[in-house]
Amino acid sequence: MIISVFNRMLAIVAALAVLVGAIVTIGVTIQAWPSDILMGWFQPQLQTAAEAPGATMVAIIALAAIVAAGMFALLIAEITPLRETMVHTLSVTEKGIATIENDSLCLLAERTGEAIHGVRDVHCIIRERQDGLRIRCNARVSLGSNLLEINPEMRVKVREAIQQLTGLSVARIDVKFKYQADKRGHVSVR
Repeated sequence: MIISVFNRMLAIVAALAVLVGAIVTIGVTIQAWPSDILMGWFQPQLQTAAEAPGATMVAIIALAAIVAAGMFALLIAEITPLRETMVHTLSVTEKGIATIENDSLCLLAERTGEAIHGVRDVHCIIRERQDGLRIRCNARVSLGSNLLEINPEMRVKVREAIQQLTGLSVARIDVKFKYQADKRGHVSVR
């Protein structure tokens, strides 16, 4: 853990140094600042950039801008906290704790929903609340599928799969449907 924090801090300091260097290079190249702005450090290089002819000056500015943008992106990536995987507790005993990752619950809900006739694809988002799991599913169904039949079947099957296989209670399941046309492109109503 300490090494990871040290590595992140080292990356932040290095990115800041390179970002400042790129900004100073741009400023000196466009002659907004004198070439001795860094109190003699890199003065010959900055002097060369300041005296560069037109095409070379444009290339120096473009390269410095790309480097600055890259360092800025690196800083954002290093400063933002890492996303931790959401984990749900299944059971706690004196012999240990059983957990399941949220991604696995989503996979279970999605595959259960995709097994229903007429459902082509399902994407689920699961959040844990005090009253139980809240599941939001976005389902793509075949054009002409009967949503009045699919909707309750999906809710029941997803709820049963989650509750029976994990023991977690499901408080609510919201389903949003979207028709997807098949190759025929027309609807046949029975």
